[in-house]
Amino acid sequence: MRHDVTVEYNAEAAMRDGVILRADIYRPKADGGFPVILCRTPYGKTRRDMHVRIGNEMAARGYITVYQDIRGRYDSDGEARLHMGSDPENPCITDGYDTVEWCAELPGSTGKVGTFGNSYCGMTQWEMAPTRPPHLACMFAQGVVANHLDRHMSGVIRLGRRMTWTIINISPDFAHRMQTKGAPKTTEEADALWEARDRSKWLWYLPISEIPEYVMPGMAEYWQRLLRDTVKDHFRHEERHKDVAVPVLSATGWYDQQVGTIKHFTGMTENAMTEHARENQRLIVGPWGHTTLALDRELGEMDFGPEAQRDYFDIADAWFGKWLKGEETAADAWPRAKIFVMGRNEWRDEETWPPRGMVPTPWYLHSAGHANGNDGDGVLSPEPPGAEPADEYDYDPRDPVMTIYTMEGQQVPMDQRRLDGRQDILSYTSAALEIPVEVVGPVEVTLFASSSAPDTDFVAKLIDIHPDGFAQELCYGLVRARYRNGTEKAELIEPGKVYEFAITLNPTGNRFMEGHRIRVDVQSSDFPNFDRNHNTGADDYRDAVLAVAHQTVFHDADRPSHVTLPVMPI
Repeated sequence: MRHDVTVEYNAEAAMRDGVILRADIYRPKADGGFPVILCRTPYGKTRRDMHVRIGNEMAARGYITVYQDIRGRYDSDGEARLHMGSDPENPCITDGYDTVEWCAELPGSTGKVGTFGNSYCGMTQWEMAPTRPPHLACMFAQGVVANHLDRHMSGVIRLGRRMTWTIINISPDFAHRMQTKGAPKTTEEADALWEARDRSKWLWYLPISEIPEYVMPGMAEYWQRLLRDTVKDHFRHEERHKDVAVPVLSATGWYDQQVGTIKHFTGMTENAMTEHARENQRLIVGPWGHTTLALDRELGEMDFGPEAQRDYFDIADAWFGKWLKGEETAADAWPRAKIFVMGRNEWRDEETWPPRGMVPTPWYLHSAGHANGNDGDGVLSPEPPGAEPADEYDYDPRDPVMTIYTMEGQQVPMDQRRLDGRQDILSYTSAALEIPVEVVGPVEVTLFASSSAPDTDFVAKLIDIHPDGFAQELCYGLVRARYRNGTEKAELIEPGKVYEFAITLNPTGNRFMEGHRIRVDVQSSDFPNFDRNHNTGADDYRDAVLAVAHQTVFHDADRPSHVTLPVMPI
């Protein structure tokens, strides 16, 4: 049954310290009680059309839908403290608890509350969940990391994503509140200046710790805190799974923050506080990007077929209908993990992650010493190497390999042939496959390499080469040499010495079809997806000196560089 909808704007909720937070409440226009679903956002509850659309549609489906501006943002009072999940004094944590309980007491509420939201709006859920408000019944969290280092691989800042988020999405409201002269006061103004006037110039600024404060009003202190400690888990969500006691639907895309979202699923399945919570975790991974609503078949330059298309509202209604209304819904029959396999463009129903039956399988790097560029002699095959010469290239941070992604810093499948010809990329490509190879799970590259520098980066990418030459990036990973043994302690490398580097790539799900080729690229930069290593061994965020590093990658019997693929039986 669908309902007409009424909206109450800026409803006030008093937190335990007296600070007032404001929310818009979308209500079904009907008699009787309805459960409440809550999203707490830093982006402005009416600033995004998506919020209004979800509010109206979910209310029409029988849910009192609440969008609240978090503390210190837009219409809410108080001081904002963003991304402070590991700080026990962070009032946003208790704000979540207080707001859930406030929702339970709203007129017309049945007392059952669920939460929802993507990205930061997923973060607010995971900050709140361990406090266990009595009326919280379930969560629906999309595209959210579990560990701060999920987004900063090997302690390296995802510069493009983090800086655009800071300057475009967050600073304008602070500039509006502080009436900062000359600064954009809306995200639309900030976005227009970023693209049309500044042309993303701040991504190239050195050292990035000295970016002028006027560039990011209200966020300069946050930026400096981030740069002081890039290797600390500021979120600490994983260690708190043991304190969470509700069912959670975790959803993400292969071109999203999938590694963190999957960690939430596995962490809760193994460590949640109650058997009820452990048994009722669900995971959906589609061929999507960092999105809430756009669960579409097309992304970037790929069409993943009609099976990829999913309706966000049907998913949310099934989940919340089950746990908040006690109805029989489609969610009753969901497998624990519903995984889309690109290539064959179909879904897999799994009960575990990684899927049962997955076999870690090495594919080895080979060449005659000239794997540079897409037209080099690099080969990838299941056969171990014998006596083979090493490959070499120079990495110049003044001329980094550029990331092929969106202007917003979001990963989507775009043709990697735009990078063809670069001699600072080593490409290892299999023969055209006679039978398909399906990979679903974690991917790791073991790289034997040396550098002329005391510190440097190695980046690995897994790519599906289509018969027409289209190069579809599937996943990537990075290791910063100083953190090769973990981020707890920085250890510079000895120039010229050969080291074994383990590069963890994001997980993926793809069937390399007959006639396709599997490719692994090795390079030392992926900018601005990751900030550049200066190759000096100094603090890259506080030093402006750049040096060229000469890199050598080995693949012989004693040093068999390889990728480990999670191969599924076909």
